[in-house]
Amino acid sequence: MHNLIRVTGLKKDRQSRPLVSLVSFLMAVSFGFCSAPVQAVSFGVTPLPKGGENATPRDQTNAMKMCVDAGVTGIFYGGTWADLEPSKGNYSLAQMGKTLKYAPKLQRFIGVQVFDITTKNMPSDLTRAKLESPKVVARFGQLMAKMNKATGGNIAYMSIGNEADVYLSKHPKEVDGFIKFFKAAKAEVVKTFPDCKVGITLRAENLLDGKAPSAVAQKLLDESDVVMFNYYPVSNYRPKPPQQIEKDMEVLAKVANGKQIVFQEIGYPSSPKLGSSDKNQADFITLAFKELRKNPHIEFANFFALHDLTPAICDYLAEHYLINSKNYRQAMQSLGMRRSTGKERPAWAAMKKALSEKPAVKVDETKPEDMPTDVAPGETIPVTTPVSPASPEQPTTPVTQPEPVKVEPGTPEAGTPPTKVEPGESKAEIKIESKTDPATETKVTETKTDSTSETKVETKEESKSEAPESKSDSDSKFESKKDRKKKQ
Repeated sequence: MHNLIRVTGLKKDRQSRPLVSLVSFLMAVSFGFCSAPVQAVSFGVTPLPKGGENATPRDQTNAMKMCVDAGVTGIFYGGTWADLEPSKGNYSLAQMGKTLKYAPKLQRFIGVQVFDITTKNMPSDLTRAKLESPKVVARFGQLMAKMNKATGGNIAYMSIGNEADVYLSKHPKEVDGFIKFFKAAKAEVVKTFPDCKVGITLRAENLLDGKAPSAVAQKLLDESDVVMFNYYPVSNYRPKPPQQIEKDMEVLAKVANGKQIVFQEIGYPSSPKLGSSDKNQADFITLAFKELRKNPHIEFANFFALHDLTPAICDYLAEHYLINSKNYRQAMQSLGMRRSTGKERPAWAAMKKALSEKPAVKVDETKPEDMPTDVAPGETIPVTTPVSPASPEQPTTPVTQPEPVKVEPGTPEAGTPPTKVEPGESKAEIKIESKTDPATETKVTETKTDSTSETKVETKEESKSEAPESKSDSDSKFESKKDRKKKQ
Protein backbone atom coordinates (compact mmCIF):
# COMPACT_ATOMS: atom_id res chain seq x y z
CA MET A 1 0.00 0.00 0.00
CA HIS A 2 2.09 2.93 1.20
CA ASN A 3 5.14 3.80 3.20
CA LEU A 4 2.95 5.38 5.83
CA ILE A 5 5.72 5.73 8.34
CA ARG A 6 7.07 8.70 6.40
CA VAL A 7 4.19 10.70 7.87
CA THR A 8 5.94 12.02 10.96
CA GLY A 9 3.85 14.97 12.04
CA LEU A 10 1.06 17.18 10.89
CA LYS A 11 0.39 20.86 11.39
CA LYS A 12 -1.68 23.41 9.57
CA ASP A 13 -0.38 26.55 7.94
CA ARG A 14 -2.32 29.80 7.59
CA GLN A 15 -4.31 28.32 4.71
CA SER A 16 -5.16 25.25 6.82
CA ARG A 17 -3.20 23.01 4.46
CA PRO A 18 -1.72 19.93 6.16
CA LEU A 19 2.07 19.93 6.34
CA VAL A 20 4.38 17.13 7.40
CA SER A 21 7.72 17.15 9.18
CA LEU A 22 8.97 13.84 7.86
CA VAL A 23 11.35 12.70 10.60
CA SER A 24 10.61 14.64 13.79
CA PHE A 25 7.55 12.66 14.80
CA LEU A 26 7.85 9.17 16.28
CA MET A 27 5.18 7.81 14.00
CA ALA A 28 8.15 6.88 11.84
CA VAL A 29 9.09 4.07 14.20
CA SER A 30 8.14 0.43 14.55
CA PHE A 31 10.17 -1.23 17.27
CA GLY A 32 10.49 -3.55 20.23
CA PHE A 33 13.01 -5.44 22.31
CA CYS A 34 14.77 -8.44 20.90
CA SER A 35 13.09 -11.72 21.45
CA ALA A 36 14.64 -14.85 22.87
CA PRO A 37 16.04 -17.27 20.30
CA VAL A 38 12.84 -19.33 20.49
CA GLN A 39 11.07 -16.86 18.24
CA ALA A 40 12.07 -17.11 14.60
CA VAL A 41 10.47 -13.87 13.36
CA SER A 42 11.12 -10.37 14.68
CA PHE A 43 7.83 -8.47 15.06
CA GLY A 44 7.22 -4.73 15.17
CA VAL A 45 4.20 -2.45 15.47
CA THR A 46 4.27 1.11 14.14
CA PRO A 47 3.58 3.16 17.31
CA LEU A 48 1.32 5.86 15.88
CA PRO A 49 0.14 7.82 18.91
CA LYS A 50 -3.45 8.68 19.60
CA GLY A 51 -4.52 12.12 18.45
CA GLY A 52 -2.54 12.11 15.20
CA GLU A 53 -1.45 15.65 14.38
CA ASN A 54 -2.53 16.79 17.85
CA ALA A 55 -0.47 14.20 19.70
CA THR A 56 1.71 15.47 22.53
CA PRO A 57 5.24 14.26 23.31
CA ARG A 58 3.72 12.27 26.16
CA ASP A 59 1.30 10.61 23.72
CA GLN A 60 4.23 9.65 21.54
CA THR A 61 6.19 8.21 24.46
CA ASN A 62 3.15 6.31 25.70
CA ALA A 63 2.63 4.78 22.26
CA MET A 64 6.23 3.59 22.18
CA LYS A 65 5.99 2.18 25.69
CA MET A 66 2.72 0.44 24.84
CA CYS A 67 4.36 -1.43 21.97
CA VAL A 68 7.39 -2.40 24.06
CA ASP A 69 5.21 -3.63 26.93
CA ALA A 70 3.21 -5.72 24.48
CA GLY A 71 6.40 -7.56 23.55
CA VAL A 72 7.22 -6.41 20.03
CA THR A 73 10.56 -7.72 18.89
CA GLY A 74 11.87 -5.59 16.03
CA ILE A 75 12.26 -2.02 14.88
CA PHE A 76 11.52 -0.33 11.57
CA TYR A 77 12.49 3.30 11.06
CA GLY A 78 12.07 4.78 7.62
CA GLY A 79 12.11 7.99 5.66
CA THR A 80 12.91 9.20 2.19
CA TRP A 81 16.40 10.32 1.29
CA ALA A 82 15.06 13.85 1.18
CA ASP A 83 13.71 13.42 4.72
CA LEU A 84 17.07 12.30 6.06
CA GLU A 85 19.18 14.77 4.02
CA PRO A 86 17.05 17.75 2.96
CA SER A 87 20.05 19.47 1.38
CA LYS A 88 23.77 18.95 0.99
CA GLY A 89 25.45 18.66 4.38
CA ASN A 90 22.15 19.19 6.20
CA TYR A 91 21.22 15.90 7.89
CA SER A 92 18.12 15.17 9.93
CA LEU A 93 19.17 12.05 11.83
CA ALA A 94 18.81 13.06 15.47
CA GLN A 95 15.39 11.44 15.91
CA MET A 96 16.52 8.25 14.19
CA GLY A 97 19.55 8.00 16.45
CA LYS A 98 17.53 8.75 19.57
CA THR A 99 14.94 6.15 18.69
CA LEU A 100 17.36 3.35 17.80
CA LYS A 101 19.56 3.98 20.81
CA TYR A 102 16.46 3.80 23.02
CA ALA A 103 16.88 0.01 22.91
CA PRO A 104 20.24 -0.93 21.34
CA LYS A 105 19.60 -4.70 21.10
CA LEU A 106 16.83 -4.40 18.54
CA GLN A 107 16.56 -6.23 15.22
CA ARG A 108 16.85 -3.06 13.14
CA PHE A 109 15.26 -2.45 9.75
CA ILE A 110 15.91 0.95 8.16
CA GLY A 111 14.27 2.52 5.14
CA VAL A 112 16.18 5.10 3.07
CA GLN A 113 13.74 5.54 0.22
CA VAL A 114 14.86 7.00 -3.08
CA PHE A 115 11.46 6.25 -4.60
CA ASP A 116 8.35 6.42 -2.46
CA ILE A 117 5.56 4.79 -4.49
CA THR A 118 4.70 7.65 -6.83
CA THR A 119 7.45 10.14 -6.04
CA LYS A 120 11.21 10.50 -6.31
CA ASN A 121 12.74 11.93 -3.15
CA MET A 122 16.28 13.26 -3.35
CA PRO A 123 18.21 16.01 -1.55
CA SER A 124 17.39 19.36 -3.11
CA ASP A 125 20.74 19.73 -4.91
CA LEU A 126 20.53 16.24 -6.48
CA THR A 127 17.03 16.35 -7.93
CA ARG A 128 18.33 16.79 -11.49
CA ALA A 129 21.37 14.54 -11.20
CA LYS A 130 21.41 11.08 -12.75
CA LEU A 131 20.78 8.55 -10.04
CA GLU A 132 23.63 6.28 -11.12
CA SER A 133 26.22 9.10 -11.32
CA PRO A 134 29.33 8.86 -9.10
CA LYS A 135 28.30 12.11 -7.45
CA VAL A 136 24.99 10.68 -6.25
CA VAL A 137 26.54 7.39 -5.15
CA ALA A 138 29.23 9.24 -3.18
CA ARG A 139 26.60 11.32 -1.42
CA PHE A 140 24.69 8.18 -0.52
CA GLY A 141 27.87 6.76 0.99
CA GLN A 142 28.29 9.93 3.06
CA LEU A 143 24.73 9.53 4.31
CA MET A 144 25.53 5.97 5.42
CA ALA A 145 28.55 7.19 7.38
CA LYS A 146 26.43 9.83 9.12
CA MET A 147 23.75 7.24 9.91
CA ASN A 148 26.33 4.89 11.36
CA LYS A 149 27.52 7.60 13.70
CA ALA A 150 23.99 8.62 14.68
CA THR A 151 22.66 5.12 15.31
CA GLY A 152 25.70 3.24 16.57
CA GLY A 153 25.46 0.79 13.66
CA ASN A 154 24.05 -2.73 14.01
CA ILE A 155 21.59 -2.45 11.12
CA ALA A 156 20.13 -5.80 10.03
CA TYR A 157 18.10 -4.69 6.97
CA MET A 158 17.89 -1.66 4.72
CA SER A 159 15.33 -0.82 2.07
CA ILE A 160 16.26 1.48 -0.79
CA GLY A 161 13.00 2.29 -2.51
CA ASN A 162 9.50 1.97 -1.04
CA GLU A 163 7.21 0.13 -3.49
CA ALA A 164 9.75 1.05 -6.12
CA ASP A 165 8.01 -1.29 -8.56
CA VAL A 166 5.03 1.11 -8.64
CA TYR A 167 7.20 4.13 -9.43
CA LEU A 168 9.41 2.38 -11.98
CA SER A 169 6.48 0.82 -13.83
CA LYS A 170 5.37 4.38 -14.59
CA HIS A 171 8.91 5.54 -15.38
CA PRO A 172 10.44 2.63 -17.31
CA LYS A 173 13.30 4.77 -18.66
CA GLU A 174 14.65 5.08 -15.12
CA VAL A 175 14.85 1.33 -14.46
CA ASP A 176 18.38 0.72 -15.74
CA GLY A 177 19.73 3.79 -13.97
CA PHE A 178 18.14 2.71 -10.69
CA ILE A 179 19.55 -0.82 -10.97
CA LYS A 180 23.05 0.61 -11.46
CA PHE A 181 22.55 2.97 -8.54
CA PHE A 182 21.19 0.20 -6.33
CA LYS A 183 24.22 -2.02 -6.91
CA ALA A 184 26.59 0.82 -6.04
CA ALA A 185 24.45 1.96 -3.09
CA LYS A 186 24.30 -1.58 -1.71
CA ALA A 187 28.10 -1.70 -1.73
CA GLU A 188 28.14 1.54 0.29
CA VAL A 189 25.67 0.09 2.79
CA VAL A 190 27.63 -3.13 3.28
CA LYS A 191 30.89 -1.18 3.60
CA THR A 192 29.36 0.78 6.47
CA PHE A 193 27.11 -1.94 7.95
CA PRO A 194 28.88 -5.23 7.09
CA ASP A 195 26.08 -7.55 8.26
CA CYS A 196 23.23 -5.60 6.67
CA LYS A 197 20.95 -7.21 4.07
CA VAL A 198 19.82 -4.74 1.43
CA GLY A 199 16.64 -4.88 -0.61
CA ILE A 200 13.90 -2.97 -2.41
CA THR A 201 10.38 -2.95 -0.98
CA LEU A 202 7.69 -4.14 -3.41
CA ARG A 203 3.91 -3.89 -3.27
CA ALA A 204 2.70 -7.41 -2.52
CA GLU A 205 -0.73 -6.69 -3.98
CA ASN A 206 0.84 -6.54 -7.46
CA LEU A 207 2.15 -10.09 -7.09
CA LEU A 208 -1.00 -11.85 -5.86
CA ASP A 209 -4.20 -13.18 -7.45
CA GLY A 210 -2.33 -15.04 -10.14
CA LYS A 211 -0.28 -12.04 -11.24
CA ALA A 212 3.21 -12.93 -12.37
CA PRO A 213 5.96 -10.49 -11.40
CA SER A 214 6.42 -7.82 -14.04
CA ALA A 215 9.77 -7.53 -15.77
CA VAL A 216 10.56 -4.53 -13.55
CA ALA A 217 9.54 -6.32 -10.35
CA GLN A 218 11.60 -9.37 -11.28
CA LYS A 219 14.71 -7.24 -11.78
CA LEU A 220 14.20 -5.71 -8.34
CA LEU A 221 13.67 -9.14 -6.79
CA ASP A 222 16.83 -10.46 -8.40
CA GLU A 223 18.95 -7.60 -7.09
CA SER A 224 17.70 -7.73 -3.48
CA ASP A 225 19.56 -9.66 -0.79
CA VAL A 226 16.22 -10.31 0.90
CA VAL A 227 12.73 -9.85 -0.52
CA MET A 228 10.84 -6.95 1.06
CA PHE A 229 7.07 -6.48 0.88
CA ASN A 230 4.29 -4.14 1.95
CA TYR A 231 1.35 -6.49 2.42
CA TYR A 232 -2.30 -5.47 2.73
CA PRO A 233 -4.86 -8.10 1.56
CA VAL A 234 -7.11 -5.62 -0.22
CA SER A 235 -8.66 -5.02 -3.62
CA ASN A 236 -9.49 -1.39 -4.36
CA TYR A 237 -8.76 -0.85 -0.65
CA ARG A 238 -11.56 -3.22 0.34
CA PRO A 239 -10.16 -6.02 2.53
CA LYS A 240 -10.45 -9.65 1.54
CA PRO A 241 -11.43 -12.30 4.12
CA PRO A 242 -8.78 -12.71 6.84
CA GLN A 243 -8.16 -16.31 5.72
CA GLN A 244 -6.73 -14.95 2.46
CA ILE A 245 -3.37 -14.55 4.15
CA GLU A 246 -2.74 -18.31 4.08
CA LYS A 247 -2.86 -18.46 0.30
CA ASP A 248 -1.05 -15.13 -0.09
CA MET A 249 1.90 -16.24 2.04
CA GLU A 250 2.31 -19.31 -0.15
CA VAL A 251 2.33 -17.15 -3.27
CA LEU A 252 4.81 -14.66 -1.85
CA ALA A 253 7.10 -17.48 -0.77
CA LYS A 254 7.15 -18.72 -4.36
CA VAL A 255 7.86 -15.20 -5.59
CA ALA A 256 10.79 -14.98 -3.17
CA ASN A 257 12.17 -18.16 -4.77
CA GLY A 258 14.18 -19.28 -1.74
CA LYS A 259 15.27 -15.85 -0.53
CA GLN A 260 14.51 -14.66 2.98
CA ILE A 261 11.44 -12.40 3.37
CA VAL A 262 11.01 -9.17 5.30
CA PHE A 263 7.66 -7.38 5.67
CA GLN A 264 8.04 -3.63 5.97
CA GLU A 265 4.28 -3.24 6.51
CA ILE A 266 1.37 -5.58 7.20
CA GLY A 267 -2.11 -4.24 7.90
CA TYR A 268 -5.86 -4.90 7.71
CA PRO A 269 -8.63 -2.24 7.64
CA SER A 270 -11.55 -2.68 10.02
CA SER A 271 -14.04 -0.18 8.54
CA PRO A 272 -17.61 -1.56 8.13
CA LYS A 273 -17.96 0.78 5.14
CA LEU A 274 -15.42 -1.44 3.40
CA GLY A 275 -17.23 -4.64 4.35
CA SER A 276 -14.86 -5.31 7.23
CA SER A 277 -15.22 -5.32 11.02
CA ASP A 278 -13.22 -5.19 14.23
CA LYS A 279 -13.56 -8.97 14.49
CA ASN A 280 -12.16 -9.51 11.01
CA GLN A 281 -9.17 -7.35 11.86
CA ALA A 282 -8.51 -9.30 15.08
CA ASP A 283 -8.87 -12.61 13.23
CA PHE A 284 -6.39 -11.41 10.64
CA ILE A 285 -3.80 -10.60 13.33
CA THR A 286 -4.12 -14.08 14.81
CA LEU A 287 -3.90 -15.79 11.41
CA ALA A 288 -1.00 -13.58 10.35
CA PHE A 289 1.14 -14.68 13.28
CA LYS A 290 0.36 -18.31 12.55
CA GLU A 291 1.36 -17.99 8.88
CA LEU A 292 4.42 -15.83 9.51
CA ARG A 293 5.80 -18.19 12.11
CA LYS A 294 5.14 -21.19 9.91
CA ASN A 295 7.43 -20.08 7.08
CA PRO A 296 11.14 -20.43 8.00
CA HIS A 297 12.10 -17.93 5.27
CA ILE A 298 10.28 -15.02 6.98
CA GLU A 299 12.60 -13.04 9.25
CA PHE A 300 10.84 -9.78 10.06
CA ALA A 301 7.28 -8.44 10.05
CA ASN A 302 6.07 -4.97 10.99
CA PHE A 303 2.36 -4.38 11.62
CA PHE A 304 0.72 -1.06 10.80
CA ALA A 305 -0.41 0.47 13.12
CA LEU A 306 -0.99 1.03 16.84
CA HIS A 307 -3.56 3.87 16.40
CA ASP A 308 -5.67 5.00 13.47
CA LEU A 309 -4.62 7.84 11.23
CA THR A 310 -6.76 10.90 11.60
CA PRO A 311 -8.86 12.28 8.69
CA ALA A 312 -6.44 15.21 8.32
CA ILE A 313 -3.44 12.93 7.90
CA CYS A 314 -5.36 10.73 5.46
CA ASP A 315 -6.24 13.77 3.37
CA TYR A 316 -2.59 14.75 3.24
CA LEU A 317 -1.52 11.27 2.16
CA ALA A 318 -4.18 11.11 -0.55
CA GLU A 319 -2.89 14.41 -1.91
CA HIS A 320 0.75 13.39 -1.66
CA TYR A 321 0.22 10.06 -3.43
CA LEU A 322 -2.30 11.48 -5.91
CA ILE A 323 -5.04 9.09 -4.79
CA ASN A 324 -8.66 10.03 -5.32
CA SER A 325 -10.63 7.30 -3.58
CA LYS A 326 -13.05 7.37 -0.67
CA ASN A 327 -12.15 3.76 0.01
CA TYR A 328 -8.54 4.82 0.52
CA ARG A 329 -9.48 7.24 3.26
CA GLN A 330 -11.71 4.68 4.95
CA ALA A 331 -8.92 2.13 4.87
CA MET A 332 -6.31 4.54 6.24
CA GLN A 333 -8.59 5.60 9.08
CA SER A 334 -9.24 2.04 10.25
CA LEU A 335 -5.82 0.34 10.09
CA GLY A 336 -5.06 0.99 13.75
CA MET A 337 -5.43 -1.66 16.41
CA ARG A 338 -6.63 1.24 18.56
CA ARG A 339 -8.79 4.16 17.49
CA SER A 340 -7.25 7.62 17.18
CA THR A 341 -9.10 8.52 20.40
CA GLY A 342 -7.15 5.84 22.25
CA LYS A 343 -9.99 3.31 22.48
CA GLU A 344 -8.76 -0.25 22.05
CA ARG A 345 -10.00 -2.52 19.28
CA PRO A 346 -10.09 -6.34 19.63
CA ALA A 347 -7.09 -6.48 17.30
CA TRP A 348 -4.85 -5.02 19.99
CA ALA A 349 -5.75 -7.81 22.42
CA ALA A 350 -5.09 -10.30 19.62
CA MET A 351 -1.71 -8.68 18.96
CA LYS A 352 -0.64 -8.84 22.61
CA LYS A 353 -1.74 -12.45 22.88
CA ALA A 354 0.12 -13.43 19.72
CA LEU A 355 3.29 -11.66 20.84
CA SER A 356 3.20 -13.45 24.19
CA GLU A 357 2.98 -16.87 22.55
CA LYS A 358 6.61 -17.49 21.74
CA PRO A 359 6.73 -20.95 20.15
CA ALA A 360 9.11 -23.42 21.77
CA VAL A 361 12.00 -24.76 19.75
CA LYS A 362 12.60 -28.50 19.81
CA VAL A 363 16.28 -29.09 20.54
CA ASP A 364 17.92 -32.52 20.39
CA GLU A 365 19.92 -32.56 23.59
CA THR A 366 20.98 -36.24 23.27
CA LYS A 367 24.64 -36.72 24.05
CA PRO A 368 26.73 -39.54 22.56
CA GLU A 369 26.97 -41.28 25.92
CA ASP A 370 23.17 -41.16 26.23
CA MET A 371 22.61 -43.17 23.07
CA PRO A 372 21.05 -46.63 23.66
CA THR A 373 23.23 -49.75 23.44
CA ASP A 374 22.36 -53.28 22.40
CA VAL A 375 20.42 -54.85 25.26
CA ALA A 376 18.93 -58.32 25.35
CA PRO A 377 15.13 -58.52 25.69
CA GLY A 378 14.05 -57.98 29.26
CA GLU A 379 17.33 -56.42 30.36
CA THR A 380 18.01 -52.82 31.33
CA ILE A 381 21.02 -50.56 30.90
CA PRO A 382 22.92 -50.28 34.23
CA VAL A 383 22.55 -46.87 35.83
CA THR A 384 25.78 -47.07 37.85
CA THR A 385 29.12 -45.60 36.84
CA PRO A 386 30.47 -47.43 33.76
CA VAL A 387 33.43 -49.77 34.31
CA SER A 388 36.83 -49.06 32.87
CA PRO A 389 37.48 -50.13 29.26
CA ALA A 390 37.91 -53.85 28.76
CA SER A 391 41.24 -55.44 27.95
CA PRO A 392 42.13 -56.24 24.33
CA GLU A 393 41.16 -59.86 24.97
CA GLN A 394 37.50 -58.93 25.52
CA PRO A 395 35.31 -59.86 22.54
CA THR A 396 33.68 -56.96 20.78
CA THR A 397 30.55 -58.86 19.78
CA PRO A 398 28.13 -59.46 22.68
CA VAL A 399 27.01 -63.04 23.22
CA THR A 400 23.52 -63.72 24.54
CA GLN A 401 22.80 -66.47 27.06
CA PRO A 402 19.62 -68.48 27.49
CA GLU A 403 19.38 -67.96 31.24
CA PRO A 404 20.93 -65.44 33.63
CA VAL A 405 23.77 -66.88 35.71
CA LYS A 406 23.81 -65.84 39.33
CA VAL A 407 27.00 -64.50 40.89
CA GLU A 408 27.65 -64.10 44.59
CA PRO A 409 28.32 -60.62 45.97
CA GLY A 410 31.96 -59.65 45.82
CA THR A 411 32.35 -60.67 42.20
CA PRO A 412 32.40 -58.18 39.29
CA GLU A 413 31.06 -54.75 40.20
CA ALA A 414 27.57 -53.61 39.35
CA GLY A 415 27.54 -52.22 35.90
CA THR A 416 29.72 -54.95 34.35
CA PRO A 417 27.77 -56.16 31.33
CA PRO A 418 26.64 -59.78 31.59
CA THR A 419 28.25 -62.31 29.29
CA LYS A 420 25.70 -63.91 27.01
CA VAL A 421 25.68 -67.22 25.11
CA GLU A 422 23.30 -68.12 22.33
CA PRO A 423 21.59 -71.50 22.77
CA GLY A 424 23.13 -74.24 20.71
CA GLU A 425 26.51 -72.62 20.26
CA SER A 426 29.56 -74.88 20.06
CA LYS A 427 32.05 -75.33 22.86
CA ALA A 428 34.19 -72.28 23.43
CA GLU A 429 36.22 -70.69 26.15
CA ILE A 430 36.20 -66.98 26.86
CA LYS A 431 38.51 -65.29 29.31
CA ILE A 432 37.79 -61.80 30.54
CA GLU A 433 40.10 -59.91 32.84
CA SER A 434 39.29 -56.49 34.30
CA LYS A 435 40.74 -54.62 37.22
CA THR A 436 38.03 -53.14 39.39
CA ASP A 437 40.29 -52.13 42.26
CA PRO A 438 44.01 -51.39 42.48
CA ALA A 439 44.40 -54.17 45.04
CA THR A 440 42.10 -56.73 43.50
CA GLU A 441 42.25 -58.62 40.22
CA THR A 442 39.19 -60.44 39.05
CA LYS A 443 39.19 -63.18 36.46
CA VAL A 444 36.05 -64.53 34.89
CA THR A 445 36.41 -67.73 32.90
CA GLU A 446 33.42 -69.17 31.15
CA THR A 447 33.45 -72.55 29.49
CA LYS A 448 30.63 -73.61 27.26
CA THR A 449 29.75 -76.99 25.83
CA ASP A 450 27.08 -78.00 23.36
CA SER A 451 24.55 -78.58 26.12
CA THR A 452 25.88 -76.80 29.18
CA SER A 453 27.44 -73.55 30.14
CA GLU A 454 29.73 -73.13 33.09
CA THR A 455 31.02 -69.91 34.56
CA LYS A 456 33.98 -69.59 36.92
CA VAL A 457 34.85 -66.42 38.70
CA GLU A 458 38.18 -66.23 40.49
CA THR A 459 39.14 -63.35 42.68
CA LYS A 460 42.78 -63.05 43.69
CA GLU A 461 43.22 -61.01 46.84
CA GLU A 462 46.48 -59.11 47.10
CA SER A 463 45.52 -57.37 50.32
CA LYS A 464 43.45 -58.15 53.38
CA SER A 465 40.72 -55.73 52.46
CA GLU A 466 37.57 -57.10 50.93
CA ALA A 467 35.42 -55.53 48.27
CA PRO A 468 32.14 -54.27 49.73
CA GLU A 469 29.03 -56.09 48.80
CA SER A 470 26.98 -54.62 46.00
CA LYS A 471 23.23 -54.43 46.33
CA SER A 472 22.54 -53.67 42.70
CA ASP A 473 20.11 -55.71 40.67
CA SER A 474 22.79 -56.75 38.22
CA ASP A 475 24.85 -58.43 41.01
CA SER A 476 21.84 -60.39 42.19
CA LYS A 477 21.58 -62.07 38.82
CA PHE A 478 24.94 -63.84 39.14
CA GLU A 479 26.29 -66.57 41.40
CA SER A 480 29.64 -68.22 40.80
CA LYS A 481 30.19 -71.92 41.02
CA LYS A 482 33.05 -71.43 43.49
CA ASP A 483 30.90 -69.43 45.91
CA ARG A 484 28.09 -72.01 45.69
CA LYS A 485 30.57 -74.68 46.81
CA LYS A 486 31.59 -72.49 49.76
CA LYS A 487 27.99 -72.42 50.94
CA GLN A 488 27.82 -76.22 50.75
